[in-house]
Amino acid sequence: MSTPLTDVEKINRLPWLIGSQTLNIIFVLLTFSGTVFVLFLDELGLDDAQIGLLLAIVPFLGIVAPFIAPAVARFGYKRTYVTFWAIRKFVIAFLLLTPAVLARFGTNGAFIWVAVIILLFGTCRAIAETGGYPWRKEIIPDNIRGKYSAIDSMSTTMASILVVIIAGYVIETLPGLQPFMILIAVGIVIGLIAVLGFTRVPAED
Repeated sequence: MSTPLTDVEKINRLPWLIGSQTLNIIFVLLTFSGTVFVLFLDELGLDDAQIGLLLAIVPFLGIVAPFIAPAVARFGYKRTYVTFWAIRKFVIAFLLLTPAVLARFGTNGAFIWVAVIILLFGTCRAIAETGGYPWRKEIIPDNIRGKYSAIDSMSTTMASILVVIIAGYVIETLPGLQPFMILIAVGIVIGLIAVLGFTRVPAED
């Protein structure tokens, strides 16, 4: 059995966590949440009701957490988080095929395609977060939790502002679905780098 890390050793690894969470917020804003995703759905020709339904899927799937928590605890909090955080990147990558689906099956076909992707993605996210919350609680020492939260918030906020500015420029510059495909692809790559960063953070004791 490995020796539990000391608080000092955990603190030395926390820059990996902050960096990974900053990269993760970039992934989030470029793929399934925020203005970019809403404009992408609008460009597909979806109506307000369809867009609203798609936006509601991910938070709704949080209800699975109580049912899977025991299995997550057995599998390991960090292992669950990293595994399903990685899987969801490959799931969301299927959005890159949306233009082909739209051309072949029309707007309704594209809606169903995106809905299935978001349903699978949201399920992976809910499972990952079920392990992520207790994992982060254990690896962040209580005596620096406030300082960590402040640094993390500052880092992710600055990244969010920069991403929105760049994404807005790309969307205004390029026509049709092209800018959204570029932004989603970039987001997926950044998200995968974030997963690699999370692997450098220690597991729970």
